Amino acid sequence: MMDTDRIKAWTRKVTESIEANTFVRLTLSQNRDAGSSLKKVLIRLALIKKAPCFSVVFRHDTKDITKNYPVAAGTGFIEQLLAETFRFARLFTTRQDFILEIKGAKIRSRTEKPTFKTRPELTHDKPKNMPASETGYLRELDILDGAGRVKKDKGDKLKQIRKFVEIIDGLWRKNDRLSQKDTLEVFDMGAGKGYLTFALYDFLANQVGRKTRVTGVELRDHLIQKGNDIARKTGFEGLSFVKGFIHDFDLPRADILMALHACDTATDDAIFKGIRARAEVIICAPCCHKQIRKQLHPGPPLDILTQYGILKERQAEMVTDAIRAQLLEAFGYETKVFEFISTEHTGKNVMIVGQYHGDTSRKADFLVKVAALKQTFGIEYHYLEKLLGLYVPTDD
Repeated sequence: MMDTDRIKAWTRKVTESIEANTFVRLTLSQNRDAGSSLKKVLIRLALIKKAPCFSVVFRHDTKDITKNYPVAAGTGFIEQLLAETFRFARLFTTRQDFILEIKGAKIRSRTEKPTFKTRPELTHDKPKNMPASETGYLRELDILDGAGRVKKDKGDKLKQIRKFVEIIDGLWRKNDRLSQKDTLEVFDMGAGKGYLTFALYDFLANQVGRKTRVTGVELRDHLIQKGNDIARKTGFEGLSFVKGFIHDFDLPRADILMALHACDTATDDAIFKGIRARAEVIICAPCCHKQIRKQLHPGPPLDILTQYGILKERQAEMVTDAIRAQLLEAFGYETKVFEFISTEHTGKNVMIVGQYHGDTSRKADFLVKVAALKQTFGIEYHYLEKLLGLYVPTDD
């Protein structure tokens, strides 16, 4: 049986942080019902009719619903949500982050260093579906209509943006090196229409409150112009779009580098730029994998994996991205490969994330694994190897 007294005791920390003027926000997540459209509840303070209230955003797959509660009533509501609906809570204060985890009848609590050093100003508020900064750029990017509603054909794109911000939030909270930077330098290589470029800037500059410069690198003039126009309209002063090829772009310093759906070897160009600049975080969602697919010639019995076109395509994707991940590891990055968003929303659903730690003592081990994988599949070289100076052509 769940110990509701422990939930009540933890929830009192919310009231205590408000009284101590250290409260920043509260997030509830990990719905016990995996099939529910309700994914998170975001709680902040706002002034409603000159009285402090909880402004509560119920974040569903494709919409947000906002309700306001008096602080006294809100704490009871939070207790109920934790007892019945959510398994994870994080209370952000300027002194500490307080975390509550519920697994069955077991309840665990712990503290971590504060994500935020200052608390937001308590401002007047009106019921609305999303934060003002987010609503502004989503409307300009044609995801929301004039009334702030999600357009019928843009629900999947909004879900992709939500998932991306969730990933960035997790990376930010776990990366001490990033939090120590005075100004964050961020580059989006192949920014396209800028959906995730704007989302990243909004999260770092407006939600986390860090001084941030985000540069979107793009080739198409009309997208560069549109991105810069929207940045000006929405007041995103640290966000700009510039023209350039990923391969030729000068990148002396980067704290975060991302390349989402850069085609074929353009992903490798971006990874190479990030490694050379010693970016703290490299984020890629690779697109097509033509460079390796052309070379796939495994011997038996693995040759049946490339006998059929669709299987060869998928095998090329796995081999290409596995080598990318191993090369990132070799150059001092802790690397994860995972599903970005399910295939019903976009076919480009693999994400590679590398976080720099600088330890290259196992570089030779990772390179041996790459060599063995190439030999197994009859691959001469991976383009990223070439960029990193690891490929030496053999004389025929």
